[in-house]
Amino acid sequence: DAGGLVNRLTFSKTMLWNSYSVDTECLLDGTAGQILATHVLPPLPSSALISGTVSKSILKSGKNDKGIQSAYHPSIRKLVLVALSSDRSSFAVAVEPSVSVLHKWARPSHEQINIDSFKKLCDIADSSDKGSNLVDGGNKSIGSTPEVFLPCLSWGWAMVSGGENSVTPILARAWGCSLQFLRASFPPQDDDAMKGGISKELGDTMHWPAFGLHDEFDSSAPVVALEWLGDRSLVYLTITNEFTVVDTVMMTLTERLDFSGIKFVYAEFTLSRAVISSSDGTDKLEPCTSMTFQNSIRTSDNRLLILCQDEVKSVSILGIQERITALEEDGEWLEALALALDHYESTIKSQEDRKRNADGTRDLSTHPEFISRLRISEDEEWIAELLVRYLNLAIENAPDSSPSSEPIHLSLGRSRFENGSHLVSSRIDLAKSHFQMLAGVCVEFCITTRRLDLLFNDIYQRFASVGYTSVFLDVLEPYILNDKLKYIAPEVMAQFVEHCKQTNDVSTVERCLLHMDVTIMDFDSILSLLSKNRMYSALLHVFSRGLDDFITPLEILFEAIFDAADTRDLSTPRRLDGVPRNCFEQYGYKALLFLKYCFEGLTFPQRDDLNFLNEGRVDTLRPQLLNFLCRKEYQPSDSVRRSSTTVQADHDKDTDKESSISLSNIRKLDYPYMYALVIADTKALLDTMMTVFDTPGIQFIETDDNQDSLIEWHEKADVKSYNNNGNDDNEQDIVKDKLCPDRMTIVRVISSIVTVLTTKGDEDRISMQMQTTSESFLDFIAKYLLKGVIRTPKPLTLSILRRISNQSISSKLVSTRRWAQEETISLLRALPQSSYDRDAVLEIVEKAKMSRAALVLHKAGFSEIFEGEYDGSDCAMHFMRVIDCYIDDHDIEFRREIFDYIKKECMGGTIMSSWQEESEEGTVHDIVRNALCKKLPALVNLDPVLSSQLVAEMYVEDIETILQSLVNAEKGLVLFKFLHSIISGDLTKIDNVAGPVLLASLNIIHHQKYLELMAKFHPDMVYQHLISHDNYRIEECLKLCQEHDIADATAYLLERMGNVTSALQLMLQTLEGRMMTLKRVVRGLSSSSYSLDQFKRNRFNLGRRRKESEDSAATTQKEKEIQGVKQILIVSLDLCERNSGRSSERTEHGSQLWFVVLDRLINAKGFLRLSKELPEHSALMLSVLKDLLQLTMQRMVSNVPLPDLVRKITTDHAGNRLSEFREMIATMMKTYNSEVEVCTNAFGIMQLDIRRMATVKRRLKLKGARVDQVMGQPFSNIKKSLPTNVIMNTSFNINHHGDARIFHSEIDKTIQKSNQGTLSCALYKLRNRRAKDKNSASSQNFGQPHSSFDMKTVNDKLFASGESSDVAYMPRVIGILSDADNYGRLL
Repeated sequence: DAGGLVNRLTFSKTMLWNSYSVDTECLLDGTAGQILATHVLPPLPSSALISGTVSKSILKSGKNDKGIQSAYHPSIRKLVLVALSSDRSSFAVAVEPSVSVLHKWARPSHEQINIDSFKKLCDIADSSDKGSNLVDGGNKSIGSTPEVFLPCLSWGWAMVSGGENSVTPILARAWGCSLQFLRASFPPQDDDAMKGGISKELGDTMHWPAFGLHDEFDSSAPVVALEWLGDRSLVYLTITNEFTVVDTVMMTLTERLDFSGIKFVYAEFTLSRAVISSSDGTDKLEPCTSMTFQNSIRTSDNRLLILCQDEVKSVSILGIQERITALEEDGEWLEALALALDHYESTIKSQEDRKRNADGTRDLSTHPEFISRLRISEDEEWIAELLVRYLNLAIENAPDSSPSSEPIHLSLGRSRFENGSHLVSSRIDLAKSHFQMLAGVCVEFCITTRRLDLLFNDIYQRFASVGYTSVFLDVLEPYILNDKLKYIAPEVMAQFVEHCKQTNDVSTVERCLLHMDVTIMDFDSILSLLSKNRMYSALLHVFSRGLDDFITPLEILFEAIFDAADTRDLSTPRRLDGVPRNCFEQYGYKALLFLKYCFEGLTFPQRDDLNFLNEGRVDTLRPQLLNFLCRKEYQPSDSVRRSSTTVQADHDKDTDKESSISLSNIRKLDYPYMYALVIADTKALLDTMMTVFDTPGIQFIETDDNQDSLIEWHEKADVKSYNNNGNDDNEQDIVKDKLCPDRMTIVRVISSIVTVLTTKGDEDRISMQMQTTSESFLDFIAKYLLKGVIRTPKPLTLSILRRISNQSISSKLVSTRRWAQEETISLLRALPQSSYDRDAVLEIVEKAKMSRAALVLHKAGFSEIFEGEYDGSDCAMHFMRVIDCYIDDHDIEFRREIFDYIKKECMGGTIMSSWQEESEEGTVHDIVRNALCKKLPALVNLDPVLSSQLVAEMYVEDIETILQSLVNAEKGLVLFKFLHSIISGDLTKIDNVAGPVLLASLNIIHHQKYLELMAKFHPDMVYQHLISHDNYRIEECLKLCQEHDIADATAYLLERMGNVTSALQLMLQTLEGRMMTLKRVVRGLSSSSYSLDQFKRNRFNLGRRRKESEDSAATTQKEKEIQGVKQILIVSLDLCERNSGRSSERTEHGSQLWFVVLDRLINAKGFLRLSKELPEHSALMLSVLKDLLQLTMQRMVSNVPLPDLVRKITTDHAGNRLSEFREMIATMMKTYNSEVEVCTNAFGIMQLDIRRMATVKRRLKLKGARVDQVMGQPFSNIKKSLPTNVIMNTSFNINHHGDARIFHSEIDKTIQKSNQGTLSCALYKLRNRRAKDKNSASSQNFGQPHSSFDMKTVNDKLFASGESSDVAYMPRVIGILSDADNYGRLL
């Protein structure tokens, strides 16, 4: 009622009095609020059990009503559902068999209800309309737009998409502009219950449904009435008087009518708590009167009853058959067919069960050949009858075919095609065009309705009866290629093939078959057609996808390859673009592509995943294909065996299969299948084999390989595979089926074929193709030799290495040569030494200049010396060649690795020599040493230091032999490098053990020899050696230096012999000579070498490039001479410095030496005659003299007394302007000023740091620390006196809590006993501590001035001395500083 009271009334009839009684049960008492809408779910209609496809198929199968009812859950019969809606939520309530609230459905959001936007539209329409009301719509009964719209509820048994023809309870709710559907789902039943009937336990158990939102959509205006019409249609009325019918399965609009002229009966409803939605999105509770039309629309027997104010109207939906019949009577056949297709899509196809079979199998009941009329529904049946009626009518009324007339020639002029004139019919064949359109309609209709049985039976026969079969077949092609038509009946397929053959377009059949479902074809008929017409791509596809047979189609294809090989000429070259020239190449490439796809686990030719279609098939397919290819003899199966007469004739031919490579005998050759593929394209075949070899997880049969010769190796190419026996276990059979033939067997088969092709026959038959075949095979073998999965005999290995070396020789690219060498090295390291001839391989790699590859071989040859029996000369040769290979390498770091290798091998030789008996060639140690002596000069040139380290570690006891072997190497230059690395200390820098040991083994003769070689090759190094070493004979060295005119070394030796004056004179004469040489070099310089302006003017002058190059060489020579002059002067100054002592006896003599050098430099301007030189030359020489003089004065300042230097300048050069000394003196003054400035700044920084430290220290003093307790006692309770037995040596600490702790054993004991501490005690201890610190500071400052920097104030000093104790109790003001005790400068 209006107050929210909800009762359930149960009516019962008494048999005695024939009257009814009513039992009332209260469900809601009104406290939950008003109930705005309610609706009861009607019982499951009986028509739902006997309608559509289910009824016809079940009734024809003879099932009873019990079996029909078992399609629904038994709880449906017991359940009674009621939908209630308040102003907040809607509820699904079960009232039978017991009352229970099953689901609460919340009210839609304000945005979903969308009333405000509708009101805005109404206001706009009212302002623009001339008197008409959008809301009224001509129906005055509705009135103005209400403020509140009540919810509308309607239960119904409706179908859902994909649910076949079964119905389910669905609650439709309209609230404002929002329409929503709530679906009740019951738990699924077991298959046993469906097959054997409903058990008693299942029938007695009540299962409540689960609820979920099924779908929703919005209307253009608020909904005021809602009702189900049938099992898939929902009707609703909006406030704008629009009556709408919606298909709830497809969620499409079916019909929309205008009910503005109908005056509905409505009821006004007063809301006690109306929810008014404001514009700001908030809800207000206000009383309001609303109206409802829900009770004015009801359905009964698929009719809609509308209660009007004056009458009751009945509305029914026109059935699809009636609508189509009306179109058919009007002659609108295409519209009728289109409407029938729409009905099929929305009614039949949408209701199909889309569940897959649980076991993954395919349901063949949908096969076009198995469709029976028992499975066809009534709708499908009358839809097909409609198409047949249209077909018959169209054929009966087809236009007559055009009379056969002679075609006319149309002159196309310049626009003609190149192949001549075209024959164009004089008129269009209207009949053919008509039947093309008719065939398209029939094919499209049958494909959509899945009535291929109708298409290939009645319809096809109808076209055939009128002679338009070709038109029908032509229309099928685009549907097949677009994957719309997957099946063709066998008899139609045969006609399709014949039709394509007549039009010379057999490839169309092959293309079409690749798009069809071959699993539902008639294999007997289709395979015979494909074989007969040589459509091998389609044949491979049909066999592999339809029959899961991959070997039989491959055999059939090879038969075509063998037949095509009989007409192919071997000498015919292939096209550069790779296009096949004949059938042999075409079929060969097709077979290779098929094998490649199969090995990759893909289908042919679609490249789909084969394991996805047939799990685990790839693992068993690969062994089958490999075993087939490796068959040694031609053994066709029964299905592909040729006629007995032809086969017998082929076997009777007496032909030596080893003496000819004629392709007409491939069937009689060994391994014919692999042979044909090798001839077709060897590289493509090997790439296909790589797919198998490189795929991880493939299992191969394990075999041993101990071959010696190539012939024996080929003879072992027998395929070994496991054959399943009936006694084997299933697991063993599965494993054996997945085992591929041994990879060695496959390689042997291909190798034997390649060997025959490249070595047998006439020389003119060996073409470039055979060379490419051999190269591709060798590259293939090299790859898997590196992986270690195969082994080859020595001749084949040698061919592989020769192939790689030829690539290096023929290529000019560094990268290619580097790759070839790395490939060769990897191959040699991967192979055992017994698999190749070392000497033959060495010849190949050395010819290709592969030094590192040769290094690997020579190392292996030298390692035989440690294996027992060996040839000493051969091992020594390999050892020396190892050194050569290292030295010839382009990488300097790699070259130095030779020293580590020699150390390792020599260490092994040294160990072996300790237990090995001496042979004719000597011990291993002797052989290695003798070989090393021959190659030691090359090692020394590579790195003298590492060479000397090697000798020190291995052959220090044979140092004489080593040195003797270096005497004549490059006229002693190698010996000099070796000795220099030892004597100069370079060896000691990297090895502090080997250096001293080897240096100690050198005697005075070795040092003297070293000096002789140094004077010969590097005379500039003699002086430095003499001043840093003393293990030489002075007289012999002096003579040696005089012979080689080494002035600085000669002067040094004269000095050591006591002739200082002569030594100095010699150095000064040498200095003057070098200066004259420098002047001559300066004369040879062009003006651009020293003129910057001239250089800037000529820097971009390309015509003077050569002149600039010459000037650059002259400039380098000038710099070298200047450095030489400076070096001579430095040696002279060193002599003066060594002979100018500090004692008074030697000062005058030493100063005199300095003055002699100074006079020579000052007078150098005169003897060089610079005034006669060019100004630029003179300026350059004066600059050099200036630098020399400055260097001399800098050395003199620290060695000559200042009075002597001043006297020399003022006396001997009094008449000069001192221009030579002016700049030097100015520089000295600047240096002095800089030093003074540095000291001044350092003193200022020190003062600043001291002031900052003092400030920080004073702040720390004034900061203080708050003391709240002393030894745990409150500060106010501390007594002012201290115990008399307190010791002065105390320590005082304050923690972060303000508790002062006095650390002393005696005080601690006293305080612990008395459990009380006083402030006087703490202050007394602190005063004594300060006094002790003061005494300690006084004792530390003993002997120092009394004035010092002190940070203590006067009060602090008095407190520390114990003169005043009241300061501790005086108030201290924070932030006010006392007067400074120290200020001013530091004392």
